[in-house]
Amino acid sequence: QCYKYTGRKTNPHLLRDMIVTHVRKSDASEKELEALALYMGHSISMQRDSYDRRTLNQKVAPAIDLLNTVNNRK
Repeated sequence: QCYKYTGRKTNPHLLRDMIVTHVRKSDASEKELEALALYMGHSISMQRDSYDRRTLNQKVAPAIDLLNTVNNRK
């Protein structure tokens, strides 16, 4: 059935990859991502290193937003 939707043959690793990638793109909390990693038999660092496909700009954007917020409070 997955082939019908993705055009790719699936296996457990691909399914795991699709789930983790989808959840990481959502607004999942760090606690939820940690629980997902443990549930899937990953370490948290392994999941972050393997499935975090954000660009550098996407990774630092929350820090820039925080600094802008702090600077605007004055």
